Order: sequence, then C-alpha cells, then structure tokens
Amino acid sequence: FALYELALKKHIQDRVRQEINLKLSKNNGLINNELLIELNYLDMVLAETLRKYPPTFALFRKASQTYHVPNDSLTIEKDQKIIIPIYSLHYDPKYFTDPEVFDPERFSPEEKAKRISGTYLPFGDGPRNC
Repeated sequence: FALYELALKKHIQDRVRQEINLKLSKNNGLINNELLIELNYLDMVLAETLRKYPPTFALFRKASQTYHVPNDSLTIEKDQKIIIPIYSLHYDPKYFTDPEVFDPERFSPEEKAKRISGTYLPFGDGPRNC
C-alpha cells in the first residue's frame, strides 16, 4: 500500500528518496539501526500507510473489570465483549482531517502531539503493543 501511495504522489516519493539518499551519504552507504532511526519522513509515510490501510479493521476484547464511562451513563460490565473499530477511528474526520487523503504530515511530531490518545491503533494498544 505504501508503494501504491508513493506511485500516486510523486512529491512524497521524491521526499522519501531524498531523505534516504541524504542519510545514506552521511553514513557512507551503510544501512544500520542508527540510520533507520533517522529516517523520520519515511516513518511518517509508513505510519500514514497503516492509518489508511490498517492491518485489521477492529480489535476484539473482553472487559477485565467494570468501568463507568466518565460524563456518561454508560457502564461496561466485567467480562462484557468490546469491539474497538480501528478502521472507523482512522477514517473519522473528527480525528483525522480529510481521512481519504494520504498525508504523512499527520505524523509529524507537532501533529502527533495534538492527537487524542487511542485514535491511531494500527496494531492495537496496551502493554503488548508493537
């Protein structure tokens, strides 16, 4: 999916290529963990790919304890089954402006800081999150 989006958006493809070439030249052409960590724009492109094309459409969980939703009369009882709609969250314009548009800038440090926790969940959330 990332390659598809890059093929459609030459300016994004060019920026990724430029970042990779610059980092490689500074690292004598050596690809190692330090180099990969410095590929910030590529990371933003991959994060946006996972937002637009999540690996799963939903998470299925069971409540481990009773929970009263703040400012609401809703109560989730212990052992109640819960569905977290990842695809719906990723395409909700309340959380991602123009969700149909492929925009890696959504994952810039400034934009990530503004995001409500729990609205970007390509691999789920919690202690065993990837």
